[in-house]
Amino acid sequence: MLQLRFSVEGEDKLVALSGTEIRFGRSGDNEVVLPDYSVSRRHAALRRENEDWVLYDLKSTNGVQVNGATVQRSRVQLRDRLKIGVFELVIESSVSVLDEMAPTEVDTAIPSDVKEQLRAVTASGQRQGPDGSPALETVRPPPLGGESAISNATIVRSISDLSADYGLDVAGTPGISSAVRKSKREALDEAYGSKIFGFLTRLARLLITTEDDDEILKHVLEIAFEALPVDRGFILLRDEETGELECELVRVNEHLELRPESEVPISKTMLESVIQERVALLTYDALSDQRLAGTESVRIHQIRAAMCAPLWSGEKIIGVMQVDTPHHTGSFKGPDVDLLAALSNYCAVAIERNRNAREAEFQRQIRGRLERYHSPAVIEEVMQQGTAVGDEALRRLKQAEVSVLFADIVGFTAYSEKAAPEEVAELMEGYFTLAVDAIFRHGGTLDKFIGDCVMAFFGAPMSQPDHAYRAVQAAVEFSEGLDAWNAERERQGQRRIASRIGINSGPVVVGDIGSKLRVDYTVLGNTVNVAARLEEKVATPGDIVLGDTTYRQLADRIPTVSLGEIQLKGLSQPIVAHRVVRS
Repeated sequence: MLQLRFSVEGEDKLVALSGTEIRFGRSGDNEVVLPDYSVSRRHAALRRENEDWVLYDLKSTNGVQVNGATVQRSRVQLRDRLKIGVFELVIESSVSVLDEMAPTEVDTAIPSDVKEQLRAVTASGQRQGPDGSPALETVRPPPLGGESAISNATIVRSISDLSADYGLDVAGTPGISSAVRKSKREALDEAYGSKIFGFLTRLARLLITTEDDDEILKHVLEIAFEALPVDRGFILLRDEETGELECELVRVNEHLELRPESEVPISKTMLESVIQERVALLTYDALSDQRLAGTESVRIHQIRAAMCAPLWSGEKIIGVMQVDTPHHTGSFKGPDVDLLAALSNYCAVAIERNRNAREAEFQRQIRGRLERYHSPAVIEEVMQQGTAVGDEALRRLKQAEVSVLFADIVGFTAYSEKAAPEEVAELMEGYFTLAVDAIFRHGGTLDKFIGDCVMAFFGAPMSQPDHAYRAVQAAVEFSEGLDAWNAERERQGQRRIASRIGINSGPVVVGDIGSKLRVDYTVLGNTVNVAARLEEKVATPGDIVLGDTTYRQLADRIPTVSLGEIQLKGLSQPIVAHRVVRS
């Protein structure tokens, strides 16, 4: 059986995939409750269709992802990762390997008591010997059915007997002769006894656990110096921005230097040849090699026997590794360059793994910050331009033309004094959900909640030429949603609530603003102040009031009436305001 594993407020949760439907959402009537405002009340559902489970997006605000891709409907399977709001849910198996094994002819022939005994040994944590067989002197399973515990030797005999009955060897493979098996064994033993095999396996273990690029380079050169008759070694990597090769590590005998500032004794001709021809290069004597004839650097740096290999990552070369000796000719043979190429590829894979891990973590951080403020559509637009652009779009303060929206609840202070805290919390949750859903649907950015007030803006971080129209559309949609919610509240015997909305357009400064300990992505400027005063001082309950700049950018696409000139506190000049006419 499959199950979902996820974490809520630091506590691990497991939910079995059973029945016909499992619903996800912020509301308490869902089978899986995910308590965060990034999750809609009824966000998504897993439905059983024939033998499959299919994930559906229930028209949520922030969408649903499967393995990083946004989907409306998707079949899911073992090891898939689902993203619902800020929560990541992993599909895993809830049964043992023995339970999942499909019955075969051999399996059905195994007596049930032997199967149970095998299962008991597996569950008991039985260790294995060095050759893979059960260790006869170690842990024994508990007694089964009141009888004495079955011994490991009995289990081995049972497996051997079954193998003999069905013409199988101990690995279950039919028809492999003992002569072929012996030949393979001898070849393996010879390979395992090779120093080169030891070098490569040791390097592989080191690189798997090393997350620092400098340490990777040091390990690779260390193995090269142990395995090959070299006196000098150099590793150069391409700069990810400029594409130029930069020397990252030099080793001369036992001396190591990271990112040397002085000139490095390498042959640029050799490097260019390796890059252009995309193959490793071996020279027995660089001074007499016609391919390097006339190369000044070979003579100056006294390069004699040398090898150079590219660092491959997929279809691209991310760097070059060169080793040499200034004292001897003919130090290297053909197989040596193969070993150097293998070391270079190991190095490239480890470097790229670390780069990809850093990029993935950076993307996760940027996306996490974006999700606090922006709709899924805006997030995808920002991320498509690259994480560096997305990070810059948030961090850097810049001038922008935006429309700022303020909306708050009329009479909220008086209401909250009399209502129970739970009732107040439920009211604000419903109000904020309606507002944020409307803002995100029109590509807006949620700035903050200020008590019972919602502040948002349109036109940043990505430029939106129609930001004024988007803001007014969001306000109208929010007001219509509020009317429907009030009707439902009245049917339940609850009081109606009213909202005021003010919108103003113009220049602002936008970006991360705050202290060293905490910053918020927000907007500053007189445009913001006017929007706040329009909502607070001009709008009446149910009104959507616009500044004159917002009105002029609508181009009569939304009906309005003029409220004339209004003198707002703190402003030296009166402004012209307009009210949206709602049908």
